[in-house]
Amino acid sequence: MQILIKIALVLLPIVTFGQITFYKQYSDNNFDFGQGVVQLEDSSYVIAGSSGSFTGHAQAFLMHVDSNGTKLWSNHYGGQESEWGRRVLYQENFGFFLCGHSNSFGGGDYDFYMAKVDDSGIEEWSKTYGDSGWERVMDAVLTRDTGAVMVGEKDNGMYGTDMFIVRTDKEGEVVWTKTLENMGNDIANTVDVYQDSLLYVGGNWFHADSSQTKGVIYVIHDDGTMLDTLLFDEYPGEYTMNDLHIIGDTVQALGSQRLSASDEWDYTFYRARLTTNGFASISCFNSNVNGDWYGDLFTTYGNNSKRYMAMSFEGPTSYEGGRDIHVQRGNTFMFYDGSVDFLAQDQPDVNGEFISTSDGGAVLVGYRQSLLLGSGGGTIFLLKIGPDELYPITDSPLTSNLVYLSEQSKPLEVNVYPNPADNWLHVEVPSAAPATYHLMTISGQMVASGDIVSTESINIGRLPAGVYYFEIATNEGKATHKIVIQ
Repeated sequence: MQILIKIALVLLPIVTFGQITFYKQYSDNNFDFGQGVVQLEDSSYVIAGSSGSFTGHAQAFLMHVDSNGTKLWSNHYGGQESEWGRRVLYQENFGFFLCGHSNSFGGGDYDFYMAKVDDSGIEEWSKTYGDSGWERVMDAVLTRDTGAVMVGEKDNGMYGTDMFIVRTDKEGEVVWTKTLENMGNDIANTVDVYQDSLLYVGGNWFHADSSQTKGVIYVIHDDGTMLDTLLFDEYPGEYTMNDLHIIGDTVQALGSQRLSASDEWDYTFYRARLTTNGFASISCFNSNVNGDWYGDLFTTYGNNSKRYMAMSFEGPTSYEGGRDIHVQRGNTFMFYDGSVDFLAQDQPDVNGEFISTSDGGAVLVGYRQSLLLGSGGGTIFLLKIGPDELYPITDSPLTSNLVYLSEQSKPLEVNVYPNPADNWLHVEVPSAAPATYHLMTISGQMVASGDIVSTESINIGRLPAGVYYFEIATNEGKATHKIVIQ
């Protein structure tokens, strides 16, 4: 039995002999969820997630904070329904890809969604990927040509869900898509790139013979060719695979396991040595700890000889209302090597992404759903572990605004007519304050923009028939209208 000890060593934020460590929270007047994080060349961070604090309904967002966690800017992206920002991908002199899913645009209930954002947080374009069902992104990576691979799940009606993978170029155009069909519920949770041209996709695959879910790894060439499949079906019980990384010549993964539906969950480590012909030395190790323990995320740090692992747990010692987070330290094989910290509130605490940092430490982003933190019930956290395993105190953290006060706009009363329209769209703003407008296609492409003072007539006769979104904003508020052009 492991003895789990909470360690609290330093104040936050603090710099000790050049080491930076902190624990901070970000929230405003609605739900705020942190899901992805990337570090830039200057040691600052950009966080991705979903928030209702910008417009009152869910939108994807990016927030840039400096190396000490102090906010620099934030911006939101999406339409009049809901968006979820899952991952942020970055390349110097290119900017950001914000990857997630949306039901404001596209052809289904939810579709894969990607927005290209410049270094200042300004959206350049956005696109969706999917069909008339729903698709949701779980993870994403950059490719060698500055494209992206997004992985997740796709609804397959009575057959459950299937793994769904989309490969794009740097302009967001589809290179290929792949649906891995199977009876039962399957999901691709994680993806990594090996030797520039090989994609390792990990997730959960329903095994019909046992009627249980098993961990699975697919190897896919960058051109979309399926090369190999590693299904952990020889191990008894039900398995999940949540996070996967290529480390040297091995692929390692973290997930959960239980023998039957009546058993408690334990966290599980997967490991397979890579060769030119595929996998070798395959192994799977299960923990044994009281309560339900779920292996969510892990990262290397320092010289890659150790691991930090972010677990979710629910048991006799956890708060009521949902899972708590426990950060552990592990060795090269991810065997338990000590407790780092607990993040626990009276509502679920959720891990988002765990990455190593340029100073030899690591940073974990996620969100806490305590009703005491933020009136919307969700608060983003950022946990920075310093080099030499220097940890911050996580009790009573500082909470900063996610949204600037000027961004917290109230609904704006605007008269837009006729609807449906044909050649002209007339707009009346009940204020003398200047307004800006954007007219976008349902897929997010901007087709017209400009300024309005009081009233304006916009020529739309050149636009194809279809459904459009009309957004308008002043210093007093914002409004979005769905417009039909005949």
